[in-house]
Amino acid sequence: MRSKRRLTPSQLFFCLIALSAAAALVFAPLGTGGAAAVAAQPAPDLAVSMSHVGSPPESPNFLPHTNDGTVSVVVSNIGDMPTSGPVSVTIVLSGGVTRGTTTFTSTPAGLFTLASCFGSTATFTCTTAGVIAANDSETITFNVISPDIAAAGPYRNSAIVVGGGETNTINNSSDDPVTFAIGGIPTLTPPPTFTLIPTLPLPPTVTPIPPPTATFTPTLIPPPPTRTPLPRPANAGLAIPIPPTGVNVVVNRDGVNVRLLPAIGAEVVGFVNAGTVFENVEARSPDNEWVRVNFVGQQAWVGVPVLTVLAGDITTLPVADPRTIPYGGFENPRAGLTSQISQWIGRLAQSGLRLRAGPSQGYPVLANAPRYAELRLLGRTADNLWTQVNWEGTLGWVASQFLELPEPGLALYDSLPIDGIVADALPISEPTHDSYMDTLKLMRDRLELAQPSLDDIRARWTTIALGERTQCGNYPARPSDYNIPNTVLAPFYDTLNPLITDFNAAMEYLRQAIDLLIESCQFAQPPEGLVGEGGAAVALQAINEADALFSSLRARLNELIPDDRTPTEEECLFTYQNRSEIVPRLRPSVVQFGRLNARNIVTGFCFDATIGANYRVEIVRSSGNILPMVSVSSFNNPTNFLGVGRIGSQGETYTAVTPILIPETGQYIVIVSDLADTASRGAPEGEFAILLTDLSGSSGLLPPGMALDPNTGQVIINPSPFNPVVPTAIFSTPDPNAPPVFVANCPNVTYTCSQLLSCGEAQACLAAGNTSLDPDADGVPCEENLCGPSLPTLTFTPLPTTDLGGG
Repeated sequence: MRSKRRLTPSQLFFCLIALSAAAALVFAPLGTGGAAAVAAQPAPDLAVSMSHVGSPPESPNFLPHTNDGTVSVVVSNIGDMPTSGPVSVTIVLSGGVTRGTTTFTSTPAGLFTLASCFGSTATFTCTTAGVIAANDSETITFNVISPDIAAAGPYRNSAIVVGGGETNTINNSSDDPVTFAIGGIPTLTPPPTFTLIPTLPLPPTVTPIPPPTATFTPTLIPPPPTRTPLPRPANAGLAIPIPPTGVNVVVNRDGVNVRLLPAIGAEVVGFVNAGTVFENVEARSPDNEWVRVNFVGQQAWVGVPVLTVLAGDITTLPVADPRTIPYGGFENPRAGLTSQISQWIGRLAQSGLRLRAGPSQGYPVLANAPRYAELRLLGRTADNLWTQVNWEGTLGWVASQFLELPEPGLALYDSLPIDGIVADALPISEPTHDSYMDTLKLMRDRLELAQPSLDDIRARWTTIALGERTQCGNYPARPSDYNIPNTVLAPFYDTLNPLITDFNAAMEYLRQAIDLLIESCQFAQPPEGLVGEGGAAVALQAINEADALFSSLRARLNELIPDDRTPTEEECLFTYQNRSEIVPRLRPSVVQFGRLNARNIVTGFCFDATIGANYRVEIVRSSGNILPMVSVSSFNNPTNFLGVGRIGSQGETYTAVTPILIPETGQYIVIVSDLADTASRGAPEGEFAILLTDLSGSSGLLPPGMALDPNTGQVIINPSPFNPVVPTAIFSTPDPNAPPVFVANCPNVTYTCSQLLSCGEAQACLAAGNTSLDPDADGVPCEENLCGPSLPTLTFTPLPTTDLGGG
């Protein structure tokens, strides 16, 4: 079977060449098709050639941001008969160059006009119903606009000509023989001794920077210049009320989207119908296209075109944008840094929480406060749904519903100022994980916005391919490419560059399918045959390519974008190195299940613990070939492990981390992963069970809390000590004829004698294969500290292999 090959946008464009003959027959009037059947009959024969004049004219290149370069396309009839029927030439400009409107000529007969051209300014088709005589030509010349940014290229323009009743399509496509770049011409005679900055002697106390080593890798973006700190706001620490604006508006149509941010494609938080009134509209967007309103207790945005002003003037509203402007504006910011404290302290009793730069989920996250954090309460919104807090010097806003309040409870809000206090300083940060995540979310939103265009154009071209007439007019919206700012792209290049490459390729395929339909619809519908038949195969191929990229991008973006929601009581918000993840919460004595595979080789859980407590975490592989490793550490120091365990081979199904002695009250993270070599077992795939047990107050010599039944493959809760399904368990008996009595588990087969707590644990680990505990190979492990001569020895008997009953 041949593998499917993905065509690039440029390859797909050249597929038009192979279909140009069919297209010519479809577009030609009835009666001209007979010429194709008799090759010897006189017939027109179209050819096309291209050239360009750069800017300045002596250069083949175009200077950035100019419009005085020109492109010429010569459409020739090299046959021995005049053309019959429409002649169409499709022109493809490269390198970001687009067609201008300053100059457009068609000589000598004026057969082509700017009004006869359809499509985008980079790829367009010009059509004429005029006749090109035999051995004659028509030259189209137009000015071009170059992009603002220099690019090395090389780039090359192309053209295709079809129609005119021709039968020979060999000469129907052409490339400009001269390539070009977007950039200026270097100075011809630069002064050889010119120095940009004179060399100055360094002060004697300055240590010179050592030269880079041979392995130096240049950064993609030069370091930004040092910023001048913003001045302290004049009203820092003061409660300055935000006065009502007096601007009232009413919605003038049904089904209006209310969005989280002032942007098309932003998250929709609700809908309103005609007649909905918003009083005291709070602010306007910088482009005056949106206004901020109070929508069900949170700040949201509505487009100005769907509103009618009842009172006041929208242009007098303060400018706001949660993405770039702090709540309260730059003069009186209500988020940032602060030294103010309060007698009122709220506590996060149920989960961690994000501190935002304003009272809405549209504002960026300033900090992540963990569970049990104590927050100083400094302000509130008028409806008390958001609270301004000081957490470790960061002034931000949290949703009030997640705060545990001291006495007098909700009544204390009466003493907090509405709109909060002014920050001591604005938070200034370079591109961070938040800007990276915003980029991913915007890319996903753009993808969803383009989906209706893809669905629409697929339906239309499928109709054509099935032999029905095409629907012209009211064409789908043409999506544009997306360019990620370098300041965000560079630090996350390995992740973002493949995404943006596929995103722009998908939009290019979609635009091609739309442009082909627009071009096809410029021709009269023939009495027989259908407009667009010749391009249906090309268009559907482009649609299939776009659809595959849409699905791939959507899946990859969903994997990268975390669930931006508040964790429930059965979840925790775990934050590490500016990244946050919601993980399920373990409850003592409750088994939970998880899965590991090649695409997801690590997962996490959390649990709450108080100082001095003692816990055990057990893992049982219930299916598949995974070799789970489990680690336990504090939320506050995730890389300082309190214990590590591992299922080391396919013959084992159980491991435990014990004892886990809790050093401080708080939340703890349990990481389960499979990073073992896959050469001998293939890609990891399987499920596991995990159990948390509170050992506080016990001797620690407890039997396993779960095991795997070798007969049924089911996880057994609280298995009998007679059940030989736990390979690292040690059973002893002073009397060989008496039933075996459980002594201890090996907490971890990698532990040393100093890490073990009892002789029983040492014996269990020795039996599990840790021979380093018995260097003299006398069968007695850890003789110096745990199992010395003064301690009674235990006699071990083989475990039964068939009796699975209880004792």
